[in-house]
Amino acid sequence: MLDILIKGALLPENGVLDIAIKDGAIICISENIQETARHVINAKGKIAIPSFANMHTHISMSLLRGIGSDLALMDWLQKVIWVLEGEFVSPEFVRDGALLGIAESIMSGSTLLMDMYFFEEAVAQVATEAGIRVGLGFGILDFPTKVASTIDEYIKRAEEFIRTFKGEKLVFPVLCPHATYTCSPSTLIKVKELAEKENVLIHTHVAETKSEVENVKEKYGKTPVKHLESLGFLSERVLMAHMVWLDEEEKAIVRDRKAKVLHCPESNLKLASGIAPVWEYIRMGVHVCLGTDGPASNDNLDMLEEMSLMVKLQKGYSLSAKAMDAKTALKVATYNGFLACGIRAGKLEEGYEADILLVDTDKPHMQPLYDPVAQIVYSAKSSDIDTVICKGRVLMEGRELKTIDMDEVRYVAKKWREKITSFMMGKNMLYF
Repeated sequence: MLDILIKGALLPENGVLDIAIKDGAIICISENIQETARHVINAKGKIAIPSFANMHTHISMSLLRGIGSDLALMDWLQKVIWVLEGEFVSPEFVRDGALLGIAESIMSGSTLLMDMYFFEEAVAQVATEAGIRVGLGFGILDFPTKVASTIDEYIKRAEEFIRTFKGEKLVFPVLCPHATYTCSPSTLIKVKELAEKENVLIHTHVAETKSEVENVKEKYGKTPVKHLESLGFLSERVLMAHMVWLDEEEKAIVRDRKAKVLHCPESNLKLASGIAPVWEYIRMGVHVCLGTDGPASNDNLDMLEEMSLMVKLQKGYSLSAKAMDAKTALKVATYNGFLACGIRAGKLEEGYEADILLVDTDKPHMQPLYDPVAQIVYSAKSSDIDTVICKGRVLMEGRELKTIDMDEVRYVAKKWREKITSFMMGKNMLYF
């Protein structure tokens, strides 16, 4: 018996077909599958696509959404975010923020999140209960945080975190040195050595702003990518968020080392960081994934919106309508993320794990339907996502969450709004 049978879905390149799912994987895609199933989904009028991989976020910052909205990056961080995090970040804050952010992620079609924050054990708990995949690591920096006080403590905690979560079905541990401007060369080397020892990914911020590049160059005599290269840090296990300000030599280094770029167009625009030349990266053969960044700097986790903006920005940036097409954009937002994590998902093919979205086309903005991929990328809204399946488990159907209680989501959002608003008023931090 099948676990799930999806009947009559429109697969963009193959027409209307049924999809059979068993033990978390797609075992058959064909016309009129007759085998019985525990759960049958009528997908008439719906497009089936792979689910999204949100490859760079700070999910629990959903509780800080909308604060300091019109500040530049360093002002936003130093005057607002770090002050609030210093006051409020705790396992409870991270857990509640993750609940809000993961609910939003599922409802906008993501089944894989690459997250960096504090107390990531709390994120793991929520993700496991919700049934979503997460790559997790707490930020490692050269100064004390609520996670650790010294580099040795950070590394020890990272080792414990890896031992706890390595081998889990949905959660996998990642090492997260924050950035070249917050981590010394010795810290980066220690992280690299631990990643190689434990065979885990490294997730970090690189070349997000012009001022960052200038500051790193002044401090180390090299721009961020060249600095990392000089340390022997770069490899195929390294995932680098933003990558806005690279010269031609740096682009070639990234390609040759097979490091991955995690592109976050909305956050880069909102914080006035710039536009990453993603069309050039792809043309050169660099592996590009898509992320939203945190919901406090985006200010949402909507990968459909992110994908549509990405492809349009690259056309405008390059002055070429052919710089990136809809099919490439969809691949960047789905398959490329899963592939970067070594997960056999992100494609609707037999033998791939069943991470699937069903998108409702019965909306004026989706009709008439000529080119399903183009209309997913350029026309669809996250509210059109009807059904979300992760590793063969239905997380949402008919826009109803199956694994998260929305009343609890509303409660924690209201609770933290009251706490944070009261604190900010007391400190005269009127940024909203």
